[in-house]
Amino acid sequence: MASYIETVRRVMEGDYKHASDAEKEAAIRDLIQICSAAAAAVTIQPIPFLDVALISPIQVALVQAIGRVHGYTLDTRSVLEMLSTFGASIVAQNVIMAAAKFVPFFGWIVSISMAFALTYAIGEVSNHYFLNGRGVPTAELKAMFEKVYQSKKAEKQSEHKKNETLKERLEQLKEAYAEGLLTQEEFERKKQEMLSGF
Repeated sequence: MASYIETVRRVMEGDYKHASDAEKEAAIRDLIQICSAAAAAVTIQPIPFLDVALISPIQVALVQAIGRVHGYTLDTRSVLEMLSTFGASIVAQNVIMAAAKFVPFFGWIVSISMAFALTYAIGEVSNHYFLNGRGVPTAELKAMFEKVYQSKKAEKQSEHKKNETLKERLEQLKEAYAEGLLTQEEFERKKQEMLSGF
């Protein structure tokens, strides 16, 4: 969370009037990635429906910082009005994400993936919105949000499943070694094979 706060603060205090397009793009990429990771991190807390209260400030700060890079200063109310153009999706996804907490383990993976994807999509759509002088049709923003969100959610869920599969295989390998079914050399070789395959 410290890197998220530091990144947003640095951007909000920075001067982008004379920054090159590449410098602006780098700042925005950094913001989107770090804020998305911060949103995913807060979903680890176990209380359903608390996520919305924890993630919303991260998403508002993300939009404000992206706006700042593009030369716009926005208060919280302006950001919330802007997000309302595709807000129905955000509200629905936040409710689903909170409800997913009631499903042991799998719900946790879903919540983390959704929080990351939701925040990432907000960042991408906000960047597109400001980059085009805030003159983007609502339908285009909604369509872009849904496309980015679904793509990033699938990507994150795939990563989590892959990590869980690797974890399970490593646990099985450790058990086999502990039971004397593998020598130390065989254990290390097989472990390296598994790690290199992922």
